[in-house]
Amino acid sequence: MANAAIYCRSSKDRSDVSLDAQREELHRLAAARDLQIVTTFEDAVYSGSTDERPAFQNLIMAIKDRGRGWSTILVYDTSRIARNIVIAQVFKRECERYAIRIIYATTPTDLDPITSVLFNAMYEAFDQMHSMTSRKKGLAGMKQNIAKGWRAGGRAPLGYRLVHEATGAIRDGRPVMKSKLALSEDADTVSSYLQARAACEPRSAVVRRMGISWSATTLVHVEWNALVYAGHTVWNRHREKTTRGTGQSKRRPREDWVVQRDTHPALISDLQAETILTRLTTSKVGDSIRNARAHSSHFALSGLLVTSDGRAWVGAGLRYRLKPTTTSRGRYVGCKEIEAAVFEQVRRDAGNDVFIERLVQATRKWYPEHDPGQDLDKEAQRLDREADRAAKLALETTEPAPFISLMESKRQQAAAVRRQAEAARQDNVVMRATRSVNHVTVRETIAAEQSDAALVRSLVEKIVLDPDLSCRIDYFPAIGNSPLMASPGGFEPPLPP
Repeated sequence: MANAAIYCRSSKDRSDVSLDAQREELHRLAAARDLQIVTTFEDAVYSGSTDERPAFQNLIMAIKDRGRGWSTILVYDTSRIARNIVIAQVFKRECERYAIRIIYATTPTDLDPITSVLFNAMYEAFDQMHSMTSRKKGLAGMKQNIAKGWRAGGRAPLGYRLVHEATGAIRDGRPVMKSKLALSEDADTVSSYLQARAACEPRSAVVRRMGISWSATTLVHVEWNALVYAGHTVWNRHREKTTRGTGQSKRRPREDWVVQRDTHPALISDLQAETILTRLTTSKVGDSIRNARAHSSHFALSGLLVTSDGRAWVGAGLRYRLKPTTTSRGRYVGCKEIEAAVFEQVRRDAGNDVFIERLVQATRKWYPEHDPGQDLDKEAQRLDREADRAAKLALETTEPAPFISLMESKRQQAAAVRRQAEAARQDNVVMRATRSVNHVTVRETIAAEQSDAALVRSLVEKIVLDPDLSCRIDYFPAIGNSPLMASPGGFEPPLPP
């Protein structure tokens, strides 16, 4: 009697065959084929459209193990393996490679090899078609849930928690429960953070002022969820995973978003949400994420420390690490040693008369004479024109709803841009007062800065540290570099070899 393994999978579909039914049928199949079942792999409530299933991955690893002790896999039908043709074909090739035979309980047993291949290929095509149809129905159901104010799945955003409520429907003798969002203990912190970001306060400044410990990636995600924090359920924001890596943004255009308004308690206003989203969509988000990570890192020189050929040193434990390349070796340096050396050099440079003079001149020229809101005004005018075109199309079509939604979105974006322009003008009025600074005020400001890391980030553009430990500090171009601020030959910080 030969040994065999069985694989069972159930999905979220209520009409799907249960694990118990599959297991019972496969034991009958094993008895009929004179096979002894020695191991079982089961995935409960997992989709067949993906191979990210725990038991399925364990099965694949077992197939590659020459000491597995079985050479046959019993499966209820082709859809248990996958509802994706590519996954199914790859799985079959792996089985062929390791001399594993697959027997399906629902496939006719009296077929010749060629007909069997055709039957299985046809079944696999039907499996994928079923998956696509189920997904379409599922998306329609999610859209209906959203229209009724329910969550369409997923975890609660930071600042909220899920509250499950009965819908009044009964299924299989049990009440059907769905979830909504309620405020969590983090709500006040999230609200304060978003209000500060809507007021154009830099992310790093907000993090320091509020003592926030959330990662930069989390904070950027919170900002992209601005409409959710305004009390609305938002759906259809992200593209299909199949489009990732094609150069397209992972988010759909704003006009494709499905927004159900006023479904849960709001932490910010609509205007604040629109301001945050406008800043995200009109800025380099990737740079924002990197900068936020650098400023929220406990490594004082994170994001500043690079080699002369542009490679970045990355914080790792108590050291900075330079990853190796195909042409050069990697290197580790101690955090305390390099940071102490840089802090000492910057303090020394900042106390020099030539440096102070350069800094005074740079500060006086820091803000331009022209209107800082001029470009933003032009952007608002462009959005107004797009809104006008959408309004015109709405009047000319028998289905105006999409164009009305687009028009409202463009109007809101234009209003947010105008608020940015006004904020920029107000900032300029205040900051142009710095043109009157003098050597005394600059010295006092530097001396009053107790944080070495903050002083470095306010003055330094980058720190060039090469594998041979030669080091050079490059200050911002507005200040200008000189031998007094960064020695031409660099300096050798007391680092271990």
